[in-house]
Amino acid sequence: MKSAIHFTHANGIPAASYRKFLSYFAPQFDVKAIPLIGMDERYPITKDWRYLVDQVIADIEHQFPKQKVIGLGHSFGSLVTLMAAYKCPDLFSQLIIMDPPFVIGPKSAIFEGMQKLKLKAVDKITPAAITLKRNDHWPNLDEAYTALRNNRLFKSFDAQCFEDYFAQGIQTDEKRGGVTLSIPKAVEAQIFRTVPAWWWRTPRKAPQMPVHLITADGSHFYKQGLPDGMKKTYGIDYSVVEGGHMFPLEQPEVTAQCVQKIINLQA
Repeated sequence: MKSAIHFTHANGIPAASYRKFLSYFAPQFDVKAIPLIGMDERYPITKDWRYLVDQVIADIEHQFPKQKVIGLGHSFGSLVTLMAAYKCPDLFSQLIIMDPPFVIGPKSAIFEGMQKLKLKAVDKITPAAITLKRNDHWPNLDEAYTALRNNRLFKSFDAQCFEDYFAQGIQTDEKRGGVTLSIPKAVEAQIFRTVPAWWWRTPRKAPQMPVHLITADGSHFYKQGLPDGMKKTYGIDYSVVEGGHMFPLEQPEVTAQCVQKIINLQA
């Protein structure tokens, strides 16, 4: 039996976008992922992501009922995977979290208060406001392809990763005609604005299994000192690769090599 990897994708980026990245693990691991997290009505998006965490847990229990998994996630996906490991540690043998959007430090208490009051400033602090302003409708696939390929978010994507994103991230718009996003921008924005901010209170230690964080030298979270804060507070070590926040899709092979090295070290 191969070792198991359960992967959870970033907000707004379908799991199929990571096909090239995940393919490097196929010879050694059995890899499964939730295709589109945040789109299942059984697991609504709430202020603490509890149901999204439950979705990760349920999928692991369904996909791998007889073995522990290596929890692997990117951005939003890494944070819900980490939260799942706190809730159900027996499901995991180890974790690798890639650039989690962790709200940590003194500002997290203020941010939590803003969320409770449902202040509009939450959208400006998180990527929610930018997400809602983005165009999400195009007359045809060609125009959508050109617009997205030149978008700052996707511009540095590996060519195959972008093709895979486009194949799964765009669908026919049944209401307006043309094409639109498979994950609506309203869903993406709601996930951004409800990012949990209670980490300043609890927990104050790493989960029970080995955990390693990977970030990138061009990541906003790395530049803010987030990995250092997590290491100081939770004792979670980290590695730095080249690239931006979307590094698994910018450098899929290099990132996969880094992940495999960490898996072996944590085994």
